[in-house]
Amino acid sequence: MFFPLFFLFLAAASAQTAIPLTQIHGRVLDPASAVITNARVELQSREGQTLRRALSDSQGEYLFTGLPAGTYLLSAEAAQFAPSTAELELKAGQSLQYDVALPLARVSARYVVTASSTTQSTDEVAKAFDVIDHEQVDRRQEYSLPEALRLTPGLRIAQLGGPGSLARVQTRGLRTFDTSVLIDGFRFRDTSAPQGDAMGFFGDMMLVDTNRVEVLRGSGSSLYGTHAIGGVINMVTDQGGGPLHGEVAAEGGGLGLFRGSAKLGGGFWHDKLRYTGGITHLNVTRGVDGDDRYRNSSVQGSAYLQLAPRTSLGVRLFASDNFGGLNLAPAALANLPESGDVVAIPEVTFAPSLNDPDSRRAGRFLSSLVTLTHQISSHASFRANYQGLGTSRDNRNGPLGPRFQPQYPTSDRFDGRVDTAQARTDFTVARRHLISAGYEFEREDYDNLSQNENPVAAQRSLARVVVNQSSHALFAQDQVRLLGDRLQLSLSGRWQRFLLSRPEFTGGPPRYAGVALLTPPNALTGDAAVSYFVPTSGTKLRAHVGNSYRAPTLYERFGYSFFQGSFSPFGDPRIAPERSLAMDAGIDQYLANSRVRVSATYFYTRLQEVIGFDFSGVINTQTDPFGRSSGYRNTGGGLARGLELSAEASVARGTRLQAAYTFTNADERNSTLIGGSVSSIRISRHMFTALATQRLWRNLEATFDLFAASDYVYPLFSGGSRPFVFDGPVKADAVIRYTKPLGERTRLEFYTRIENVFNRIYFEDGFRTPKAWAVGGLKFGF
Repeated sequence: MFFPLFFLFLAAASAQTAIPLTQIHGRVLDPASAVITNARVELQSREGQTLRRALSDSQGEYLFTGLPAGTYLLSAEAAQFAPSTAELELKAGQSLQYDVALPLARVSARYVVTASSTTQSTDEVAKAFDVIDHEQVDRRQEYSLPEALRLTPGLRIAQLGGPGSLARVQTRGLRTFDTSVLIDGFRFRDTSAPQGDAMGFFGDMMLVDTNRVEVLRGSGSSLYGTHAIGGVINMVTDQGGGPLHGEVAAEGGGLGLFRGSAKLGGGFWHDKLRYTGGITHLNVTRGVDGDDRYRNSSVQGSAYLQLAPRTSLGVRLFASDNFGGLNLAPAALANLPESGDVVAIPEVTFAPSLNDPDSRRAGRFLSSLVTLTHQISSHASFRANYQGLGTSRDNRNGPLGPRFQPQYPTSDRFDGRVDTAQARTDFTVARRHLISAGYEFEREDYDNLSQNENPVAAQRSLARVVVNQSSHALFAQDQVRLLGDRLQLSLSGRWQRFLLSRPEFTGGPPRYAGVALLTPPNALTGDAAVSYFVPTSGTKLRAHVGNSYRAPTLYERFGYSFFQGSFSPFGDPRIAPERSLAMDAGIDQYLANSRVRVSATYFYTRLQEVIGFDFSGVINTQTDPFGRSSGYRNTGGGLARGLELSAEASVARGTRLQAAYTFTNADERNSTLIGGSVSSIRISRHMFTALATQRLWRNLEATFDLFAASDYVYPLFSGGSRPFVFDGPVKADAVIRYTKPLGERTRLEFYTRIENVFNRIYFEDGFRTPKAWAVGGLKFGF
C-alpha cells in the first residue's frame, strides 16, 4: 500500500512543479592550458541520482545537456594525469561553462557515496574511508573482491588456499561477520549462513563490471543496518554512458588457471539511456595440491533510462554460479606440549589441509536492484528501491578421503532469500543542510535441507527447516556544511523492528512448536561525524562515533543439529541483537601541493553484547524452554583498539606510492581458549602494506604490492581449544604491463602478473596457500 501512494504523490508533484533544464559545457586542459582529448568526464548530483558521462573531443570539449537545476559534483580524469573534482551550482535555465584543469601529479580526489549514502568528494568525508578505483585494479590486474581489498588499512584479508577458495575479511580486529558487504548501497547477506553474513560467497565475488570499491571503517549501522559494526564494503557497479566502449581479455598460467572476460557500455540519445555489462569465467584445474578445482561464471551489469526530464528508472544485475573442491580442515597432531600456546609447525604440531577427492561445494547468487528516481525540485528528490537477493549453497561429501568420512554421500543445502523495499527522500535546506529520511522493509527466508543417499530408504536421513522473519526500519540523516564548507557535520539514526514467523520442520519432532514467539527487541542506532579543514596548512581533522548492531539470524533463533531422526535445538527465538559502541579520531595532512597525503587514525570498538555459542553447560536443560544443554545465547563481547597510519604520494607523473601500517589490540571479555588467553583469534597485532607503480617507458609500467602481518592465534580441529600460533603471511605480487595504442580510442595490452614473488610458504588457519606462480594475459580495449 505504501509504494502505490508514494508513486501517486510523485505524479502529483510532477504535475505541479516545473524545473527548467540547464546544461554544462567546457574544456579539459593540462597545466599549460593545452586541451586534453579523450578525457573521461563524469557528473553526479549531490543526492546521487544523476550520472552523466562524456569524453572530451578533439578540441578538448565536453557537454552535458538536459540537466535539472541543482548542485553537482563534476570529475575528470585522463591517462598520465591526476583526476580532478569540483562542485558546481546550476540555476534554472542556466548554460554553465566550466573548464577543468588536470594536474600532472597529485593525490586523487574522487566522489564517493558510502560514507554518507549521498555523493561526497573524498576531501569532504569525515570518516575513515578508502577507495579502490578501477585504475588501481587495472594496475594490479586483480579480478576478485578479496584480492582488491588486501592492501586496505585496517582490513585483514585471508584466503584459505588458492584462487576461488573460501575467503574472509576482518575489520579493525573484529569478527568476520562484523563487516557489512554492500552492492550499490544494499546489503549482500546469505541468510542461510549461521551469522547471516556474506563470507560464504566473499571469495566468489568477481569484479566483473565494478567501477570502484568503497570501504568505510567504523560503525555504519545507522546508514546500512545490520552487520555494519566494524565497517562497510560497497561494490559500486559501473553505470555506463558516453560513447560505446568496452574490452575483451584473457589470461592463463600457474595453478591451471584460465580466465576470460568481456565488458561493453555506452549510451543513446545524449545518455538518456545508459547501459553497461560484463561477463567473466574463471577456471582453475589444479590449484594448490593439484586437485583444488574451481569454476566461476559471473555476470554484472546495469541500465538507466530517463523516462522524463526529472524521472529515471534503473536496473542492476549481479549473478554468479560457482563450484569448488573442498579439503579437510587442518588438525592438531598428537604429543603436543602439556600447556601454553602451541607453535604451529606443519607435520609436527599440526596436519595441514589434506585433499578430500569427493568433497565439494556448489553455490550461486542473484542480486537484482530496481531504482525509480524523481526530482521534485532543484533541492529535493525521491528514490524508491527494490532489491531481490537469492543465495544457494550445496555442500556435498562422500566416503572417499582420509580421516572421518560419511558412509554414504551426503548433501547439505542452504537456500536464502532477502527482499528489501526502500523509499527515501533527500533535500537541501539553505544549502547548509542535506537531509535524508526514509523507510525500509525487509523479509528474509531460510531453508536448510540435509540428506544422505543411504540405499535403504527406511534408514535414509532427511531433515529440513524453513523459517522467515521480517523487519521495518526508519532512518534519517542531516549533513551540515558550515564556515565556507570547512566544517562538515553529520548526524544519523536508525530504528528497526523485527517480526518472526513460526518455523516448519521435517524429519523429527521440533522443539519450538509449543513456544510462544515473543517480539524480539528493537534495534536503535545513532552516528555522528565531524571534520574541519584548515586550508592554509592542508590539514583535515576528523572524528566519528556511533553505535551499531547485528540482528540475530534465523539460524541463531531456530538453528538445530539433526541426528538419528531427531532435532537437537541450538537457537533461541528470544535472542537480542548484538550491540557495539565505536569511535575513531584522525588527521589527514596534505603536503607538497597535494602530491602527498599522510593520515593517522586511532580507533576503539567495544562489543557490548554479542551472540555466542555456549558449550559450558550454563544453559540448563531443565529450565530452558527448548530443552537445550548448549546453544546460542546473549553474552559479553570484547574490545578492539588500535592505530592506522597511511601515506599516499604522487611524486612524479609516472610514479605512485602507497603504504599503510595497522596496529590492533583485540581481546575477548570471556576466554574461549585453554589457558585463559583472551586474545582474539585470527588477529595479527601488526600489519603492513605497500603499493608502488612506476612508468618504465612511455607505454611500459610496473606495479609492486606487498602485504605482511605478524603472527596470530587460532585453535585447530581435534586440538580442543588449544591456541596455535601461526606465522603471519608475507605476500608480494608484481605486474608488468605494456600498452600498445592502435588508434585514437583502441589499445592492446599485454601483461604478466606474478603472485607471491618471494615464494613464501605460509598457512591461513592451517590451510596451505600457493607458492610463487604467474599468469600472462592479453586485453583489447576500445
